[in-house]
Amino acid sequence: MQIRVLLADDEPVILRGLKKLISWEALGFTIVGEANDGNELRQVIHDCRPDLIISDISMPGCSGIDVIRELHEQSRQIKVVFISAYQEFAYARQAIQYGALDYLVKPVSKKHLEDVVSKAASLIRQENEGERTKEMLNHYERKNRTVTIEELLDGLMDGDKRAAGQLIGMGAIALSRYTGVCLLETDEETGGDSRWEERERKLVHFALNNIIKETLEGRDNCLMFHKDGRFGILTQYEQLGEPLKLAQDLHGKINVFLKLKVSVGIGAAVSGIEAADESYRLALEALKTKYFTGLNGIVEAGVEDVAYACEIHNITELQSGIVKALSSQNKEQLIQTTGQLMDVVKHMAGGSKHLAITNVYNTILLLEQEMESIGVQIGFFRDGQGSLLERLSSHATFTGVVDEFTSIVQQAFDRIAHKLANKEITQLRQIKAYMEEHYAENITLESMAALIYMNPYYFSSFFKKHTGKNFKQYLTEERMKHALRLLLESELMIYEIAERVGYNNARHFSDMFKKVYGKLPQEYRQSGVK
Repeated sequence: MQIRVLLADDEPVILRGLKKLISWEALGFTIVGEANDGNELRQVIHDCRPDLIISDISMPGCSGIDVIRELHEQSRQIKVVFISAYQEFAYARQAIQYGALDYLVKPVSKKHLEDVVSKAASLIRQENEGERTKEMLNHYERKNRTVTIEELLDGLMDGDKRAAGQLIGMGAIALSRYTGVCLLETDEETGGDSRWEERERKLVHFALNNIIKETLEGRDNCLMFHKDGRFGILTQYEQLGEPLKLAQDLHGKINVFLKLKVSVGIGAAVSGIEAADESYRLALEALKTKYFTGLNGIVEAGVEDVAYACEIHNITELQSGIVKALSSQNKEQLIQTTGQLMDVVKHMAGGSKHLAITNVYNTILLLEQEMESIGVQIGFFRDGQGSLLERLSSHATFTGVVDEFTSIVQQAFDRIAHKLANKEITQLRQIKAYMEEHYAENITLESMAALIYMNPYYFSSFFKKHTGKNFKQYLTEERMKHALRLLLESELMIYEIAERVGYNNARHFSDMFKKVYGKLPQEYRQSGVK
């Protein structure tokens, strides 16, 4: 290492001489600054951070004694060598008392300067090496202590009561009113294989480790540990709510600075460090509920979901309600019942992902069976039963399962609507063909409804929906179309035409004709309109 040296003298010729007198670089020194008076020396010391100062003992502004006294009071580890005139010898001895390494008497000789700076270099290197060794020993001591504490915390979470006593004996923890455990884990949204490679995982772990340590610095009541791939924090506190504040602070920093989604589970408060394993277990249970509550959040153990206000229905009743809404094509009722069913499934699962998925899967199976019974092929399981279960299980949260179930129900609704539409079109063609052929007969709405086995009231709305006209209007227009043809292409009398298109009363026929074409039949014939 190159030693940083600072030269100071109020005589420029002395400064130039010092720089040229010896080969500084060959001796391992780098001249980092110069000063011409005491005040300037203070500033250059601050700016250049030298390891060694070679300075005239008496300069304008402030003396070398003032400077070395300040360094001594500030405990700065800077070596100082003074240059003095013979008459300043007593003055130089005073400087030695404040820690000056040596003094040089003017005029400075090359050999004397080399001897002094070599001595300074040796001391500086020894001290630096000693500091590094000391720091290394302290590092290993801290590291070993940290490892020991982590091992004890791991045992404590497994219920080892002796670990509590050892932690107290080490001074790692203090006695507090409450003890609690917070657990943090990353949210990987695939629900299956990890989306992180091993290298990325290590980087994420390193970054999380650092930000948690920084957040806990200055908090004497918190200890971090790692267990089963999660980060844990043992916290001791006096006021309820403190773990939540800590979790919110930590969660916010991770979201903002690391751009990571993480979930934090907060275990319930327990009395005494010996019961920390109970808080740990509850924190684990809280984390499991993130499947239902959502990712990237904070979950407190024992805090119920007060947002659930709908009445708990029987699952079987709700499943039947969905089938009924599908069959009747009541979309509003379908949406409402589907939402109620998913809420019931969620809360009956009791935090169990497996139970929730099983109930949803069984409901889909029931829907397919019911749809097949009315001739609608849905094909939810066409890729095999396993594939549907895999799809449902692949979702990171229950929200994904709800979305998939809602999509499946919508598919069923659309399939039924399509089938009904095709059936109704066929029925409409049948009705139109019959009316085209039998328009002259006594056709009624009731007889047409009976022809396709439909309730007359439903047939009326069915006919209007597909034709845009009511049944009587459509029949009249059909008869008038044929009447017009006969009027223009034959010499039949008006009453004969009326009979041929289904009217027994010629006057009534004429009134209907005028309503459609704007003229009475005879007037229309005489006008020669083609």
